[in-house]
Amino acid sequence: MMNTVVNVPHSSTLAIPSLSPPECANTASSNASSASSPRRLSQTITDIVTGSNPNTTRSRSGSSPRSPSPTHVETQTPKKLSIEFEGGTHIIVRPNRIIRGVVHLKTPQPIQASQIRIRFRAEEVATAKVKEYGLENKIERIDQSVTTYFDVSTKVWGTEPSAYLMSPWEVIEPGEHQYPFALKFPNVNFPPSTDDPVGFSIHYIWSAHLDAPSFNPGARSKEYIMPYRPIVCAPPTKEWEFTQTTYQVDKKTPIANVKAKLPRRAFCPDEDVGMELHVDSIPTDLVVTHVSFTLNKCCTGQLQIQRGLARKSKVRKILSGSLPVGGNGGSIRLPVKFHVPTRLVSPSFLSRHIRVYYEMVFTIQFTSHGGLLKSTPSCEFSIPIGITNLPHNHLLHIPNLTSVQSYLQSKESPIFFDPFLDEPPSQSSIPSELWGPLTAALTTPPITSPPNYFSLSDLPSQFIQKDREERTIFTSRLIKPGMVQELGDPITIVSENKDWEW
Repeated sequence: MMNTVVNVPHSSTLAIPSLSPPECANTASSNASSASSPRRLSQTITDIVTGSNPNTTRSRSGSSPRSPSPTHVETQTPKKLSIEFEGGTHIIVRPNRIIRGVVHLKTPQPIQASQIRIRFRAEEVATAKVKEYGLENKIERIDQSVTTYFDVSTKVWGTEPSAYLMSPWEVIEPGEHQYPFALKFPNVNFPPSTDDPVGFSIHYIWSAHLDAPSFNPGARSKEYIMPYRPIVCAPPTKEWEFTQTTYQVDKKTPIANVKAKLPRRAFCPDEDVGMELHVDSIPTDLVVTHVSFTLNKCCTGQLQIQRGLARKSKVRKILSGSLPVGGNGGSIRLPVKFHVPTRLVSPSFLSRHIRVYYEMVFTIQFTSHGGLLKSTPSCEFSIPIGITNLPHNHLLHIPNLTSVQSYLQSKESPIFFDPFLDEPPSQSSIPSELWGPLTAALTTPPITSPPNYFSLSDLPSQFIQKDREERTIFTSRLIKPGMVQELGDPITIVSENKDWEW
């Protein structure tokens, strides 16, 4: 079930307060100091939209922490929370994988706490800056949608929270403390991590939290963004051909028939690719003089807003090259060889707001060898390229690969379990006669007197079967033109169509 929260203003107009000179000076000073520290662009954009404090940090696992802001909750008491993961800083989350680590707490003085928790969540953010019409074009608006695919947490120290009993608290003595944790990711493919195009992102985020007594303000660690990659296997190996008639720049005059022979439909990072290109010029006086190619990663983000569909695109050049061209009479056969890199290459995918796909773009230059006037026409065409992270022959070599589900159909979420176990207990490992009483104890109030109600024993969190729930929060605010340069120019509404699905 998806819960959607929409922030609706109380009036049809929003006033933007002007700043007095001292406030402007303070704001400029604050912006200058924040600009001096490196920050992830997507988090900066989220801070701008939500109005949160930009001094709170969010960084990748293992990145060097920034000095906390004077207003950060961690500076209220001299204690520090951090997370370390087994496997170091280069660990990647994948389906069916177990992630282990420890929560570190360093405190020079005794502190009171009810529990220490670790949290793991996945967020897809779509942000669009558009012009607000009807206000003499002097106002722009930022719309943002944040979808949380899952949000799980567990205690690593303290008592289990209860709906009917206030959590007690204990004293944590001065010193350094470590609390181990373990999490298993379900055998489910979610969208991979990305930060393209600008304003759109998918992040998998860890954080640690210390809960103070009786709902008093506590403390939290910085946020650790861990890359996630789904497991996508290539289709069966089969040669295929791409054919097309190309045109000159005017899009009216045909110039050549091109054909490309590819050995497979999809390729993997760190793989050598060999293909063949055929070019047959249509005018008889043309010869091929130069052929170049680029492999592009194309990212498109779109957000449905009140007036229509806002869309933004970005193209990254993954690799490029040129082909040696010998003498020809307008027809030529060229071998094309390249190596798919691992950097910036993730599987092709489609999510709620982001589409990532790849294309091979060829540019062919011609020269006329007849007539008095020499011309050098050119043409361009693109071939769709599929990118996966496993070749087809690995289909039966990876355990449980054929049972991987899509997040669109599965309700499974990551689950924390006892870090001293090798695997979380599965439902099949628990006697079937116990599942009924355990479920009834959690969902049905006892018929006996109230004192027995408080005698219910705590059930380990890994035994509680919960379906994954998604939620979406939409925010909107007006800004002055030229602000929030991180988002670039305002996005043009590409369609008034309300059907925003891909």
